[in-house]
Amino acid sequence: MDIAKVDNVTFSAEDLIIWLKLSGRFSQVVEDFIKEKMAACAARKAGMSASLEELQTSADDNRRALGLHRAVDANEFLDDAGASLDDYEAYLEDQLLADKMRQQVQSATAVEDYFKLNAPRFDAVELSHMVIDDEEQAKEILSLLAEGEETFADLAREYSTSESAQSGGTVGRVLRGQLPPALEAKLFNAQPGDVVGPIDNSGSGPWEIFQVDSRVNARLEGSTTEMIEKVLYNEWLESKAQELKVQI
Repeated sequence: MDIAKVDNVTFSAEDLIIWLKLSGRFSQVVEDFIKEKMAACAARKAGMSASLEELQTSADDNRRALGLHRAVDANEFLDDAGASLDDYEAYLEDQLLADKMRQQVQSATAVEDYFKLNAPRFDAVELSHMVIDDEEQAKEILSLLAEGEETFADLAREYSTSESAQSGGTVGRVLRGQLPPALEAKLFNAQPGDVVGPIDNSGSGPWEIFQVDSRVNARLEGSTTEMIEKVLYNEWLESKAQELKVQI
């Protein structure tokens, strides 16, 4: 199947696949495709289905999103894709079923149950941070902080080479699992106001100094809910990959 012509050179679907592989994008495309097909397959096995009304609504939404406002536009779109109307309906049905399956896996009850069992994983700390190029200067800054003569924010603005310097070193909220284990242990065991550092991750600088601004106990809201939903769905997909014998 030819998909494009550039300066009289024709490129096929096979050329596109090779390009995707060489550019490192092929694996992600295939992964997204397989995830949707696995979820749709599992939904069918669970007795789920898509009604004619749901399919029509999905088709209308999809056409609007693609700017296919006239029937002739939709027909041309399918022709360009080399797809039939049956192909299009099957595509929409799989999307609907996959979404229904995902919603079931990520139900409010499932999220709440996971949070109750794993709440400490979602604890966080509010951090400020500075990066210092010279070790002796880093030690001097620690002394100034210990004496209370300068605030962390003022010193960060004056000496830090990090992008956060302009905001006084403010990093914001950091969850467990987002930092190297050794550093995470130090910061999550510290108390608000504690300074941790200087830390040299490379062995030759620069040196990092952290201040724990506050500790934040996990609450089931916003980003935490989204994280749990992703964890639940990814774990479910992993288990289904074994059950459905997915092969690439």
